[in-house]
Amino acid sequence: MTKLQTFFSSSIQLNLYWVAIIGLIYIFIHTYRNKSLNQILDIYLNYIPVLTHEFGHILFNKISGGKAKDLVIVSRPSERLETGQQGFAITQSKSRLGQAITTFGGYVMPPIMLFLGFLAITFHYPSLFITAYLAIFIYFLILTSRKILPILIVIILIALLYFLFQSDNQFMMHYIVTLSYHFILGVLLGEVLQSSWTIFKLTFSNQTVTWDGTTLKSLTHIPTFCFSIIWIAINIFTVYQLCATFFVK
Repeated sequence: MTKLQTFFSSSIQLNLYWVAIIGLIYIFIHTYRNKSLNQILDIYLNYIPVLTHEFGHILFNKISGGKAKDLVIVSRPSERLETGQQGFAITQSKSRLGQAITTFGGYVMPPIMLFLGFLAITFHYPSLFITAYLAIFIYFLILTSRKILPILIVIILIALLYFLFQSDNQFMMHYIVTLSYHFILGVLLGEVLQSSWTIFKLTFSNQTVTWDGTTLKSLTHIPTFCFSIIWIAINIFTVYQLCATFFVK
């Protein structure tokens, strides 16, 4: 119990330069993800952002009274190249409005989690943010139809946690929490920035591409660019708030 209290009460010193560097690396790898090595690195780096995006669909589906059936993160480079999908959520909605709410939730979830991550730092409860992601991952493990990789990740996490609690090494625990926190915030920041550009390109693309924006257009008969403006505005507002909070004193 004492160790858990130590974990939840731990505070870390946020280094925004680390977060920014991780975010830039994320954008670079994702931009050149078609290169052989980057295909693998991209999967590792955007595992959490993809999980966050797809969980956003499921969360908003639940809010609108729907039912989640599956959540998949595509972990094979060949499948990503073939399908163009990084992940997908299969949900059941009760109405067109519920389906629209479900679709809308994907792109808003990464900026929400990024903001909550910085908020947890501000109030000195970073462990709650990491715990929230552990809860999301456990839900993902239960729901997903592709369990092999998630189970391997769980085994690694359990072994790591067992080692930490058994060794009673407070420095190592603090180091891992700090490293994990910076990594999660970094890839979320990278996702928020690069997804804004992706949304912009998809909105004004001359090619017919099926994505959340076009799906919302077919469901609501509202032009795609209206939703794109909302998504990009949320992303910009989130990044602005973070900069205003941590850089402007």
